[in-house]
Amino acid sequence: MKKSLLIVLLFLAFELSAQINFLTPYEITIESELAFAPAIEDLDQMRLSFEAQKWPIDVLRYALARLKQNPYIVAAFFIEVSIVHPDQSKKIIIPVPVNERYIRAFKTEEGFNENYVDFLSDTYEWILDGL
Repeated sequence: MKKSLLIVLLFLAFELSAQINFLTPYEITIESELAFAPAIEDLDQMRLSFEAQKWPIDVLRYALARLKQNPYIVAAFFIEVSIVHPDQSKKIIIPVPVNERYIRAFKTEEGFNENYVDFLSDTYEWILDGL
């Protein structure tokens, strides 16, 4: 009886520590020099735009990993995208929303192909607006 109770308590402690781990903030860090450079000329704007096209893919990978880690997420959440200068002197934090529509599509893989393109497009626009 005591052994069973001890095993149940250990299991509950493990579950509680796993839930606390899921409460950590969703944050991804990206290093970029171009995000902090003045984009006055068209060439500078194009370079920044080209570099920023890669960031939503990183956000998507991170969102999929977090959803795989915690299958109980059903409501919208934010991922904080931290863009830092290589010498760590400057930092921009942009909260990127992950809506229920995307969560449902990423979990069930029903409509994944259509929704991942929309997610990448929305994330790209959200990040550019935040810069």
